[in-house]
Formats: sequence, structure tokens, C-alpha cells
Amino acid sequence: MTTTPHDTNLDWDPEAFERHLHQACELVLRLYQGLDEVRITPAAARREIASLFDQPLPEQGQNMEEVLREVERNVLPSSTLGLSPRFFGYINGGGNQAAIVAELLATALNQICAKWQFGPCATEIERRVIRWIAEFLDFPAAAGGCLLSGGSTGNLVGLALARTRRAPFDAATLGQRGGPPLTVYVSQEGHASIEKSLVLLGMGRESLRKIPVREDFTVDLDLLAAAIEADRRAGCHPLCVVGNAGTTNTGAVDPLDALAELCERHGLWFHVDAAYGGPAAGTAQAGALFRGLSRADSLVVNPHKWLFQPVEVACILVREPAALRDTFRIAADYLREEGDLESEGSLDFKDYGPQLSRSFRALKVWMTLKAYGARRLREAIGSDIEIMQHLARRIDESQDFVRLAPVPLSAVCFQYRTPDASLHENLELLNTLNDRLEEAVARDGRVFVSGTWLHGRRVLRACSVNHRLRREDVELLLAVVREIGLRLSSGLPGGPS
Repeated sequence: MTTTPHDTNLDWDPEAFERHLHQACELVLRLYQGLDEVRITPAAARREIASLFDQPLPEQGQNMEEVLREVERNVLPSSTLGLSPRFFGYINGGGNQAAIVAELLATALNQICAKWQFGPCATEIERRVIRWIAEFLDFPAAAGGCLLSGGSTGNLVGLALARTRRAPFDAATLGQRGGPPLTVYVSQEGHASIEKSLVLLGMGRESLRKIPVREDFTVDLDLLAAAIEADRRAGCHPLCVVGNAGTTNTGAVDPLDALAELCERHGLWFHVDAAYGGPAAGTAQAGALFRGLSRADSLVVNPHKWLFQPVEVACILVREPAALRDTFRIAADYLREEGDLESEGSLDFKDYGPQLSRSFRALKVWMTLKAYGARRLREAIGSDIEIMQHLARRIDESQDFVRLAPVPLSAVCFQYRTPDASLHENLELLNTLNDRLEEAVARDGRVFVSGTWLHGRRVLRACSVNHRLRREDVELLLAVVREIGLRLSSGLPGGPS
């Protein structure tokens, strides 16, 4: 049987499309109206959630109203609500409502931001957004860049640029066999994506030097300089130092100015991982920590963290934009190069990063900055810092909690240690208790925290990059952890009676 064009057109009629859009918007409104009441984590276990979607491939479509009902019935309750101010895990931004509208429009337009002709307006908006992000971070206005999926990709791109610009051989042509071993330096608190990037670039894990940190979890500059000199003597070629502008564990900001001086002295590329902390550079609360950020050769910042964007969008900024093109441009017969357009200042983002097919990520950032303005965003960032530092003070004032790291930004690392002072030095018991606490708090669902290890201690880690955060949210966090912690501790061998 031959189908007609009408049979294969997937569009609804305008009235049905409008109805479905309204229904979806009503679903979103109900989600946001209930944020203070709903669980942060699903009540169901993994197997139960998986069973909700254990269905055969649909050969026939169903009514869209029923699909939307299934979304509200099964998808929303089975999701972790990182948009809630009571979500304190990892470094997950809470999104914003202007960006929700933007995502709808960007999806409707379906621009492919690879070549200028594919998305002329999308390309120009992305160029402007990159300029605005650089200005927001006080990075040089002449910098170039592109929008990426996340900080891991941004670190991969930064290290690829370092190799292009600082390797003593043509690595793009010859690979690693073209010259001496290349070495990269980051503190022990650096993000795991640095190691992964070196694996993906073919440089290998052994090319990474993880430098010990000081008591404040920033890189030890003396040990860093010694490692560079030792590698030179061993016949390696030091390539790049990665500075942290807000570590994942504690929010530590390395001495960026000193790192820039060191890199200039040794001829190394200076890449800054500002995925988390970068947007705080313009705040009164934390701006002084970021002196030297503008001296980076490249940096990555994640708007989907502290610029309150929905995932996914990151930005790589590069002092010398040509480095991006020299690293990523590859000609292809099916992508005609328009030399005359380039001469008019046109730009093809396919030549500035690893992706060819790229979504219109810039629209949500552009609309967010237009809707709220840079000042209001900085105020929201500053408020997060102040409230999380209030949490740190509340911990310091308590007898049953202990803080285990400074709080330069909005990450607070602490242990619940029970009211029984005789147990406060029982490292094994406290490590077991806090490990179980992390899981128990997640099951409880009222708040969410993640965990990590610091100096051999299992700690709870609360972090917020959410403009909805209030003081009552951190007070609830302490109350929930205290309640569950006291219950768990009483059942541990050697715990309080």
C-alpha cells in the first residue's frame, strides 16, 4: 500500500498542537507549584522504576493526552528534583523559568549550529553569549570560545588546545610518537575529567601529575614547581597546568595569579577549570579569590551550574581564539567552505570544538541574561554563598556536627558525630555512620546530600548553586541529618546507647 504525503506528516493540526502545548505547560506549572512539598528523590526503588517503562516498542501511536498523563504519573515522581532548593548534592544547578521558555523555542526552531548558514541567528547569538560570559567573568573581551555540553568536554578541549600550542611537535599529525612525553599538572583535588581527557587524547594516565594540596585544599605551589623541574630533568615536556576555580569537593580556588606567573615563567599553557566557581568571580562575597582568572590561556565555565541554566551548556573561553580553529578545523567535501563569508567575519562553530551537530544552546543563556540581567544573577550567586556559609556557622556552633573544610564558595563538608563526645575521635565509627547517613537521607527524600572523602574521613557534602535557596532549607537539612543520624548511630556497635 502506498502512503500519501498526508499519511507521513507527523504534525498535528494547529488546534491539537495548541492543546498539547497548554497541557504540557500545565504539567510544568503543577511541578513548580509543589516544589516545597514533594520528595527530592523517588520513593520507588530502581527495579520498580524500571518496570514502569518495561514496554515493547510501540508500533502504533497513542493519544498525546494519555502520553502526557503517563509522564505526570510515572516520569515526574521517578525523577530526582535537582531544581528544588532542598537538593544539596554534587553541583547541580536549579535551572530557571526563562530558560524553560527558551528551550521550548530552541527545540521548535531546531537550529544546527555547525555552519553559519545552518543557523545564522543562532550563530550570532552564541557569539554574543560568549562575549557576555567573558564579561561576566572579567575575562578579556577579545577572547573567543564556543558552547559545549559540560565541564568534562571543556577540560578535554582545553587540554587539546594546550597540546596544539605547547607541544614541541605536530601531535595532530604524528600523535604522541612525534616527540617526548608530555606532562600535565593539577592538584589532587582536580576534577576526574582531567584524567579522562588525557586518556581520550592518547596521552595516557601516566602523563598526569596530581600535586598535593595545602590545608585549605589549594595546590601546593612549591611541590608543583618541583614536579615541573623533575619532569624536565627526566626528559619529559611539561605542557599545561590546570588551575581549579572551585573544586568539586570543597570549592577551593587555587592561587590563580601565582599559577599564571609560574606558567609564564616555564612556558606552559594555563587552563582553568572554573566549571563550578567561575560565575562567583564577579561577586562581592568571593570575587577576591579569583584574582588571576583573566590571565588563563583557556578556561571552562558551566552556565548549567551557577548561571542557573538547565543542562546542558558549558562554555570554553580562549584568550587566543585561533587556537580553537587550529585544533578543530578539518575540511570535508560535503561541508563547503565559504571563504568569502569568512572574510566578512562569519564564523562556523564546527571549526571551534569537537562537535559538528550542535544544538541552539545559546538561546537559553541569552534569554536568561536578557530576562534577569547580570546584576540579579550575581546577587543570587552571592546569596547562595552567604546561606551556605550560614550553614557552616551553624555546624561550627553545634556539638553533634563537625566541619572538615573551609567554605570559600557554597560547598560545605561536614560529619555528623552524635552528641556523645566520647565518640568524636572514633574515626571508624564516624566513617561508617556518615556513609550510611548519605544513603539513608536519600531514601528519606526530604533533602538530598552527597558524600566524599577528605583526609581519610567519610564526610557529607552539601552544595547549592540554586537561586531558590533559603535559610530555612539549610536549617531543614541539619534537622533531617540530625534526626536520621541519631537513629542510625544508636544501632551501630559502639554507638551511643
